[in-house]
Amino acid sequence: MKLSILAITMGLVLVGAVGWQVSMAQEADYILAHEDVFGDLRRPQVSFSHETHAESLEKNGCGVCHHTPDDNTGQLVYSEGEETGCKECHDLQEEAGIPALREAFHGSCTDCHRTQINSGTLKSGPTTCGGCHKKT
Repeated sequence: MKLSILAITMGLVLVGAVGWQVSMAQEADYILAHEDVFGDLRRPQVSFSHETHAESLEKNGCGVCHHTPDDNTGQLVYSEGEETGCKECHDLQEEAGIPALREAFHGSCTDCHRTQINSGTLKSGPTTCGGCHKKT
């Protein structure tokens, strides 16, 4: 009887662990277009590799991209397990001091690439429109 309870408990723990890993998994690549926010696009959509960025920014932490304002201080902080995409907080227009989605993407992405290149951390990376918005 004790062996059966132990086996069932171990099985539930294993199923729970696998389920947690699957729920936390990130897609390796995303297509950033957001026509629901921007409407018809003037430039090609952006192919974004979450895996590449997560690996290269590992030392800096997920909060480089995934951040929310702290309720007490207003400072941008990372809350593990509460990661969302940019458009969850950023909209078409700037609102209440939150940059518009376009500016959040452009500011975060190109500024980060330029900083990394200038510091020698990154040999190259897109810093212009055509670097990310590639015609197919």
